[in-house]
Amino acid sequence: MSEYRTDPEHVLDPAVIRETLAGYAAANEVVEAERQRMLARLTREEALAIWRDLMKGFNEHPERQRHLDRLDLWQAEGLVALRRVLDRLAEARRKP
Repeated sequence: MSEYRTDPEHVLDPAVIRETLAGYAAANEVVEAERQRMLARLTREEALAIWRDLMKGFNEHPERQRHLDRLDLWQAEGLVALRRVLDRLAEARRKP
């Protein structure tokens, strides 16, 4: 089993990390633009067929539906946490 090295010569270069992340961001923009173009070209029937296919897969696996209430709770908790952060930010900006 290989050992994870933490000595200074194996530390990643921050410039390389920034360049890599910038590359990922650029690639994501291209993928998103292509996705939007593809969705815009769909006919109503094609979009409905995709939706029905997704729902068929979901409905054929009821075990995947067991924890939907947990997903709802997780989403609600995330929204509440975000609201608290935004409230604190707004309050901090109001103070002189």
